[in-house]
Amino acid sequence: MGRLLDFSQYLGGPDDVEVIEMFPRQQKKFQYNFGANVSTYTFSADKQTLVLDTVTYDRDTGNINFTDTNVIGYFDNTANISAATYIDTSQSSTGIVTFTIPENRYTGTILPNARENVVMTVVGFEWQDASTPPRKELHRWAIVERWEPGVTIGDPTLDSSFVKLGSGAVAAFSSNVSSNASRSEGTYSSIQGLSSKNGDGATFEIVVATGGATSVKITSRGAGYLVNETITIRDSQLGGGGAPDILITVTSTI
Repeated sequence: MGRLLDFSQYLGGPDDVEVIEMFPRQQKKFQYNFGANVSTYTFSADKQTLVLDTVTYDRDTGNINFTDTNVIGYFDNTANISAATYIDTSQSSTGIVTFTIPENRYTGTILPNARENVVMTVVGFEWQDASTPPRKELHRWAIVERWEPGVTIGDPTLDSSFVKLGSGAVAAFSSNVSSNASRSEGTYSSIQGLSSKNGDGATFEIVVATGGATSVKITSRGAGYLVNETITIRDSQLGGGGAPDILITVTSTI
């Protein structure tokens, strides 16, 4: 089973992250001044969305107070942010690089009350120099996503793609899948197998290419699974061509 992480454990110290509030459709630009020619540097960015149980606000400053905040889960929406679109290096020879936090970082439901089950998207901006091995640095923006007209009102933890920490959701798995010419070609979505124990709800996408080459991708992580628990996907669920059943083994849980 996993454990809840307090905010400082998940994000790191104050030098690593800046906390801001934005609407999902907002974009903001931030200029980094490196004070030297960085035209040989490589820049990249990525993002993922978390859900926090509760947040409070400082009565005097209005700033968010994370003293009693826990990360209760996340969305499987980790993605790279296009460097060509959102990282401007046209002035890098003078040390200036501009990074734009893109809109639509999160497109799910948000509660307007702004206090419980709070959605936060963490955006990482990374740079590395041309030395061998390269020196790498990372700066993170923790963006509290706020409700606005056009955003569906709802509890983000009820979304099918939400993964609750400590719930026994499947984090990683292995399988006995191999190429088999008897397996029926096709893409089989939302396949739920038979668990050897008490886990439930994990679903998979099985893609069978011409000749029987097969890949397995998890599409919902479920809950209640244990390490070494097995999930059997019957050949009859994959067209019934006569190939062996697929056996998935849970190797880690959240």
